Amino acid sequence: MKKTLLLLILATVYATGSGQDTPQLNADNKGSLSLNADFVSRYVWRGLLYSAAPNIQPTLDFTKGNFSVGAWGSYGVGVPYAEVDLYLSYSISAFTFTINNYYVEDETDLGLNSYFNWNKGATPHSLEGSATFNGTDRFPISITAATFFFGNDWDENGNSNYSTYFEVGHTRQLGNFELNLFAGGTPAKGLYASKAAIVNLGVGVSHELSLSSTFKLPVFASLVVNPSAQDIFFVFGFTL
Repeated sequence: MKKTLLLLILATVYATGSGQDTPQLNADNKGSLSLNADFVSRYVWRGLLYSAAPNIQPTLDFTKGNFSVGAWGSYGVGVPYAEVDLYLSYSISAFTFTINNYYVEDETDLGLNSYFNWNKGATPHSLEGSATFNGTDRFPISITAATFFFGNDWDENGNSNYSTYFEVGHTRQLGNFELNLFAGGTPAKGLYASKAAIVNLGVGVSHELSLSSTFKLPVFASLVVNPSAQDIFFVFGFTL
């Protein structure tokens, strides 16, 4: 675990953001660095509402070869929501394997924060491993499996839930729009629901809006339904 923590700290430089990465710096084969920020009307992740206010979500990513390391954040506009996630991923062929370190901070009282607390049963961090099949031209279906394996994903008795999430998706072009259909659920009680359930059904649309002859603004929207919680969300955003 100490090796994992050290690797994640050294990897610090996003989710699952939408839109394009700008700007991007390349130095021959030394890797590429990208920086962008999404502005969303509210923060919804895997069918769960984390912040009902608009959020700013920056991403910093460094990629070299098959490896990517980076940081993703979400900060509420006018509300004290703050999240900083670190990730390390490896891609090979149509597959991507990722370790995520999720951290949500209480900004109502900064004295309560303890970022470097990794004690079992008390840490504010959540570590998750995921594997994604990104689809191929002949089989354009993506499949993701993700499980929390350490951190503050525990039940009322202090035992780890090992909350697990599965999602299938399909992306296709409709004229100048990109359409993304997705369905996700959990096989057992945990973070996402009190029992096995479908928690994330929806459709996402993205498009580059031409504001001038030289500038295009990536915009996106998602209609999300959580059947388990009987919730529905319509989220709009854009990327800079």
